[in-house]
Amino acid sequence: MGRTTGRRRAVLSMLVLAGLLLTVASAAMAVDVRGTLRVPSDYGGAPAEAEDETRRNRYWEEWNGFLDPRDPSFDAARELAVVLTGEGPMAEEQPGHEVANGALRPATIVERAGATLRIQNTDPMSHQLTAEGHPEFGPTPTSPGLTRQLLVSEAGSWPVRDVIYGHVRGHLHVLPDLVARARLEGDGTFHFRNVAPGTYTLKVFHGERMIHEQAGVEINDTRELTLEPIAISAGGS
Repeated sequence: MGRTTGRRRAVLSMLVLAGLLLTVASAAMAVDVRGTLRVPSDYGGAPAEAEDETRRNRYWEEWNGFLDPRDPSFDAARELAVVLTGEGPMAEEQPGHEVANGALRPATIVERAGATLRIQNTDPMSHQLTAEGHPEFGPTPTSPGLTRQLLVSEAGSWPVRDVIYGHVRGHLHVLPDLVARARLEGDGTFHFRNVAPGTYTLKVFHGERMIHEQAGVEINDTRELTLEPIAISAGGS
């Protein structure tokens, strides 16, 4: 009996050790990927607004002693989404989505089909976001400080708007093979965390459009990878 118990303990210890080694190996294989979008200064110029729309949005353009005024210049971090698609599950530690200072950040939302989309409301007022035509993304209010969570089961593309504040708009892309979202900075630099080695396609979305696609992105078993700079034309292609 003593020998049997000892053998069982030895086998159990070996299994635990094997699991730990596998976890460490998986973590060691995860790669951080960095890159830069070269966005021209004249990219994404806003079209002229109608007079009533300008009047309605004036609150967000001028200092009111409470919320920061909205910067009229193009902000890559606010408007664009950089993602990797390919085989395998989603990478861990994905950057999130939020409503902040009266705007979606980023305004271009990308999620994987079958995943839970989370949008945090950091504003001091409620927002009521909806994706037009999306069966699961109805106009449910989200109070200040809370996070809207909903399943997005079908792949596709939908415009997003706020029922309460008409100027809050964005676009949702749900992809069947999304692997990672990059954290994008205003200067165009981006960073993917903990991506498994493999071959992927890098895509850049702006609103309803995909403005760049780069297939065959090879990620090897290295600690970090820096991609060649990606030039975005003024026309967005």
